[in-house]
Amino acid sequence: METVEKKPLTVDAYAEEGRRILEYYEKGPWPSHVAELKKTNYPIDAYGAGLAARKTMWAAGSAKIRFVYTGFIARRTRDGKYAELHFRVWQPSGQIYTTQKLRQLIEFIEKYGLGLVELAGQQGMMIISIQPEKADEAIDALRAIGTDVGATGDTIRELATCVGPALCEFALYDTLAARDYFLTHPKIYEWMSNQLFPFKFKAKFSGCPFDCTRAVHRADFGFIGIWEGAPEVDQAKFRELVERGVVDPVKLAANCPSGAIRWDAEKKELVIDGSKCKKSMHCIRTAFPAIKPGKNRKIAVLVGGHVKGRFGGKMSKPLAIVNDYKEAADWVVKTVEAWMEGMEKGMVKHKDRIGDFIMKVGFKRYLEEVVKVKPQGKPTLHPSLRAGAVLDDEERKMWLDWVNKIVAEYKL
Repeated sequence: METVEKKPLTVDAYAEEGRRILEYYEKGPWPSHVAELKKTNYPIDAYGAGLAARKTMWAAGSAKIRFVYTGFIARRTRDGKYAELHFRVWQPSGQIYTTQKLRQLIEFIEKYGLGLVELAGQQGMMIISIQPEKADEAIDALRAIGTDVGATGDTIRELATCVGPALCEFALYDTLAARDYFLTHPKIYEWMSNQLFPFKFKAKFSGCPFDCTRAVHRADFGFIGIWEGAPEVDQAKFRELVERGVVDPVKLAANCPSGAIRWDAEKKELVIDGSKCKKSMHCIRTAFPAIKPGKNRKIAVLVGGHVKGRFGGKMSKPLAIVNDYKEAADWVVKTVEAWMEGMEKGMVKHKDRIGDFIMKVGFKRYLEEVVKVKPQGKPTLHPSLRAGAVLDDEERKMWLDWVNKIVAEYKL
């Protein structure tokens, strides 16, 4: 049996094969990312070697920047031949840039980096590979532009927001102003540059129940625009859509997840029961602008959602419905402080997200002792806002009683 020689996992060992792969990726009718990378000082051999080895050449590295404790990611190749220092940079709310700001950032990237930047993603802008010897100077230059590094480690990550009223007709509150408010809140600003938490903390601001920032699933605190009662229906416009064949009213009613919609064929009117409406936005998306969100607009505050945590992913639990996002700032501060205090007492472990912390103390106790909110019944929202992996005390007791009843009945 022929044995295959195992190469050492170094850039040089796989460089030649890697270059052949990269040459292949430069061919074809479409623009090549390899050709673009070669225009910069990016260590293209490390990339090619990783493709050839089918395993990344990069491993964790380390860096030290004066008075900066978060916002940068250091790595090196396993053989130590190349090293990189990436900066995560706070973006403006909604990722809306002025041309002046973009020019300043491009000048910064070309002076201190390789001319490469990653703008997509909710964790902030990533400036690829800052020159390590210029890192201290680069921090000062970033701050002179009006931004800073941040959003890495056990600290506040990117406060993500949808484009809100700047571009979206569905926005029910000013998500951009909300993010700016929290970003400059004295206590939150104090936490931003230090790794003090048991794990990462995220807040997301979605202007409507479409939840474009995925606050329900991915935010320790989520703020989602909703309204009370039924959507607003312009019957004349709706009839016009029906007559033109744009909307099938019977199908629209049948697709309502809560059965809140009824089509009166005789009167040719759409009737929506506001007490049943779960704010799924299906009817609005189907028949906008004949159907719009209601005028009595509010903000649903959600807590405890995350994908990664010690006890697995969780969907957020409804905390309260408020008139203004500023009402919830104190709850955010109290929750984070209790979470940090739990770490000091040994109840909260490293990698426990806020959802894990709430699961340990119980949702009812969290409401009464941490944020001191008296729930006036649970908010009636879209089903995705009501579901959650974390049960409160009442829900836990309900399911336990049900299980005990089955055990007793079947003598298990």
